[in-house]
Amino acid sequence: MDEVNSMTQKVIVHVARDHGSKGSVIAEKLAEVLNCKVYDDSIIDDIAKQHDLDPEVLKNYDEKPRRSILYRLSQGGGSDLPEKMMQYMFEYFQHIADTEDRAVIVGRCAGEALENVDYNVNVFVTAKTGFRIKNVMEAFDLSFEEAERRIAEVDKARERFHETYSRSRWQTFENYDLIVNTTEIGIDGAVKMILEYLELRFPEAPAEEPQD
Repeated sequence: MDEVNSMTQKVIVHVARDHGSKGSVIAEKLAEVLNCKVYDDSIIDDIAKQHDLDPEVLKNYDEKPRRSILYRLSQGGGSDLPEKMMQYMFEYFQHIADTEDRAVIVGRCAGEALENVDYNVNVFVTAKTGFRIKNVMEAFDLSFEEAERRIAEVDKARERFHETYSRSRWQTFENYDLIVNTTEIGIDGAVKMILEYLELRFPEAPAEEPQD
């Protein structure tokens, strides 16, 4: 949308999501329209590189609740590694907000990290259970029961992760600026809905006079 690309206001969009709701795909397509970078799986690799850490170790804690000290030590991480990772991650998100005009960040408590950034927009993407199960079955080649179990496990881990490192509850919708249900409107409809919200919230730049 040309209207979105004419916005003068900086904007960082944080996309939290239920597993199977297509939130990550929506974030990618939204970033394409906004002509900006999407931060998702690359976050861990970037932080590992910046702090000379093993990305494979850090991935053990990516949107997962804290594990036991013995487990962390066995994986080559110190007992406070998850806390350090979250500190690095929050600093990473703040750097994005400070240095980029636009960005889309997927999950990982970014909304909490940027709670004092007035141009941060928190979006929660959800969908009906049957729709989510169908999506997970197709994405991971699972049976209905396996997909149902995976959704329960992933959502529980995200909830515990969020509530470990955030002062708010994961699915307390008053913490989000916009709730998008993808069941009936799909990926493109969800992207359009988010863009329309951005257009309403942030003013457009006046048209520039042509240069001689």
